[in-house]
Amino acid sequence: MGALYNTFRDIAEAFPQKLALITQDEAHSYHSLLLRANMWADFLHAQLVDQQPRVSLLTEDPLNTICAAFGIARLDGGCIPLNPQLHPEQLIESWQSTDVNIVIYEPSFDHKIKACSLVNIIFISTLDLVHDTEETATPELPSHFPWSDQNNFLIAFSSGSTGTPKPTMLSQENKVKRARQSWGLYDLTPSDVVLCVSPFFHSLGQRLVYVPLLLGATLVFSTKFTPQIWLALVSEHHVSFVISVSSHLYALKNALLENAEQLQSLKTIVSSSAPIDTGFKKKIFEAIGCDFHEIYGATEIAIASNLTKEDAIEKYASVGIACDNVDVSIIDEAGQVAPANAIGEIAVKSPLVFQGYYKRADATKASFKDGYFLTGDLGTIDNDGFLYYVSRKKDVIISGGINIYPITIEAIIAQNSAVREVAVIGVNDKLFGEAVIAICVTDDGKDNAAELHKLANEHLAPYQCPLKYFFRAKLPLTSTGKVSKLALREEYNALNQDWTMPLRLMMYGE
Repeated sequence: MGALYNTFRDIAEAFPQKLALITQDEAHSYHSLLLRANMWADFLHAQLVDQQPRVSLLTEDPLNTICAAFGIARLDGGCIPLNPQLHPEQLIESWQSTDVNIVIYEPSFDHKIKACSLVNIIFISTLDLVHDTEETATPELPSHFPWSDQNNFLIAFSSGSTGTPKPTMLSQENKVKRARQSWGLYDLTPSDVVLCVSPFFHSLGQRLVYVPLLLGATLVFSTKFTPQIWLALVSEHHVSFVISVSSHLYALKNALLENAEQLQSLKTIVSSSAPIDTGFKKKIFEAIGCDFHEIYGATEIAIASNLTKEDAIEKYASVGIACDNVDVSIIDEAGQVAPANAIGEIAVKSPLVFQGYYKRADATKASFKDGYFLTGDLGTIDNDGFLYYVSRKKDVIISGGINIYPITIEAIIAQNSAVREVAVIGVNDKLFGEAVIAICVTDDGKDNAAELHKLANEHLAPYQCPLKYFFRAKLPLTSTGKVSKLALREEYNALNQDWTMPLRLMMYGE
């Protein structure tokens, strides 16, 4: 048994009747969660007695997901939660790359399971779990297994807005230490009520499950997000702590400022996944009575920096300073530490670093330099040690040989009061190599390109100004709520009808 299961068991035995999990239709005590987790452990162990269970979760119901995950931890197994919306061929590829030998699925995904005819995988429906009539632990299971020393308990597929997801390994001890980091950062106690509206297959969903349930707090878990649902859950269950992805915060923008009375139970809101624009951040700091933090981190390194409400008085645009025992540096193109305020790749050395990419020793080695994890993000550190996120490294647009950072352009366009969201990308171009375009979501759906052209011309260098503006009802999101610039690039590259041809005619007469 690993550190995560042992910690949860000890908490459940200390607070057996305490409310642990609230879902849309049910409420569950710590005792009932532990009982169901042990039943999953018994059931899975019977399937593969002499082999490490490497279990993929194709589940959405929080009760199924959480109890199965703790049952896997009881067996020192491998837990590989996947997005159920993946196509069968994508599921098979993910299972094969992580040596999955058992898949737990909910009946609603039966059609996908039927399309995955892999004879070397055991498929188990959540309806197959045989409920134990005796409310006892499972002493017949050993406390140590031949595979217990492996550090691949949880495999989370990293899911940034660009690049290819990698199978990130995290040990049980790592997840416990990361939970403790959050307890300390936000002064969490067993009396807190934590809201999770992120799926478990995403690292944020995993964090928001383990942070409360390893502490003895109460978890409110919703599989759906709308501003109305979010507000209702906070109000009804007196939620005190929440970590939200930036896209959720933008959707809640008006609700947060207009429904203060419903939010009195909130002690802390944390913004995660992608930086929010400084104007919106400033309004939150000034208008919301509870504490507010913005963090920078990644699946591989946990939370690396934290911006507090007090620090934000002078540093609104930053994502804070390095957390305790974490070192953040900026690496230039020559692989050297960059001077203050210079743009380079964000590199992090942390005791909470991941255990590597599963069976990807080459990728693991390439992601480190001198003990620092290379995040693939660009940023700067000012003279006071505050970190500023600039862009994904792959997000940089190289136009006419000049590096252009989308976040700079997006911040200017967002100043237009009609713009709710904006994504700036580069599309393939015969003249510049890449041409800058902006995709906008406006309040009334109106095309206000003329206003935005004027705004950009007033505040941006000529090479930064978008060549074209597009307007749509919403931006495509990844399954974890981030704007998918990869999807936008694919879409608008296909639409590109040689947009710079008039410029070439004017410049070169071709």
